[in-house]
Amino acid sequence: MRRSPGDHDGGDGSPQAIWTKDFVLAFGFAAFLAFIFYLLVTAMAGFAVHEFAASDTVSGFAATGFVVGALGARMFVGPLMDVVGRYRMMLIGAIASVVLVALYAFVPSVTLLIVLRLLHGLAYGIAHTTISAAVQSLIPANRRAEGTGYFMTSTVLATAFGPLLAVVLVNGPGYDALFLVATVFAVLGLAVVLLMRLPRVERKRFSFAALNPRGLFDKDGVRMGLVMTLGGIAYSSIMAFLAGYVTDLGMPNAASVFFLVFALATVICRVFLGKVQDARGDNVVIYPLFLVYAGSLLIVSFAHGWFAIVLAGLLAGTGWGTLMSGIQAIAVRAAGPARTGIATSSFFFMLDLGFGLGPILLGLVSDSFGMAGMYRVAAGIVVLAGVLYVLVHGRFQGGGAAGRTREVL
Repeated sequence: MRRSPGDHDGGDGSPQAIWTKDFVLAFGFAAFLAFIFYLLVTAMAGFAVHEFAASDTVSGFAATGFVVGALGARMFVGPLMDVVGRYRMMLIGAIASVVLVALYAFVPSVTLLIVLRLLHGLAYGIAHTTISAAVQSLIPANRRAEGTGYFMTSTVLATAFGPLLAVVLVNGPGYDALFLVATVFAVLGLAVVLLMRLPRVERKRFSFAALNPRGLFDKDGVRMGLVMTLGGIAYSSIMAFLAGYVTDLGMPNAASVFFLVFALATVICRVFLGKVQDARGDNVVIYPLFLVYAGSLLIVSFAHGWFAIVLAGLLAGTGWGTLMSGIQAIAVRAAGPARTGIATSSFFFMLDLGFGLGPILLGLVSDSFGMAGMYRVAAGIVVLAGVLYVLVHGRFQGGGAAGRTREVL
């Protein structure tokens, strides 16, 4: 088999340790990507208005156009990483991220800003999908859920502190400082990639057949990803509307506290629930998490004080924060090693689709039923996601630790 730069032989099997040097480097790279994402998405709409006097619609697309680019990348990067090589694809994404992030400080018009956001989303989708797939080769197969849970905590600190840092920088030294910090994170991410070594995976010959739906998407990645699409739509009610909702309730700082508590709960729960999922099976962990997640949104809908917001953050971090890693582990295990890359890209494509559609759909709900009603609808969507999970996975072999046999298309 041919060797790719940054690859090494896996030896006689995957090591039992999770926190190897290369796993830590992969964790760090994912963390840098996440910080860049949350730093920029938080401030981009304001930047478009401040610099170019953009309308609300245009400034909103300047913020969310990134997701469109990421979706495009996730659609094609799965089969491409098997042809080009995971390490090379990751390196391409890391280099492109450095160049594109550095250009934000020099963009001359809102039109080019939107183009830059689309291209940056494309680079992010390449880098994030590739590292999410590649790290699976660094996790022992019998500790898949545990290791995936650890890895996905790389984004948790960015979820909590990225928006906070963005606000501090914009309100202090300004947007140039924001872009400088984001560029530093991108450079550090590239440095981490250059130090990383991945187990060797034999690359495939390019075939246009890989660009048909079966080649672009994995059945198990889409199946479990559909569950996450619904979950992502529901969570977009928090990401897009919570700050305004709690401000209207007279608690303008409550959203920051929510995300801090969310991050804490996610880190703690992923540490031990992944172990439980590996040892006891999927359903014993996943079923309660849907109930906890739905409960958190119901509490938000009835919130009138700080205690409710803090409790909702704890439950959301436990429920949604752990569901993401637990269900990704199911998708990867069901797809099998040969289709890990395509399964991962399919999974995140469906998840991003939920994040992209959610604010639009739930915004319409809010217009009709108010913000509290919207959160109750979001809780109902989580229940639907739980029902879908039962249908596509939970009822097969009890969703046990060994997983079900993968169906052949």
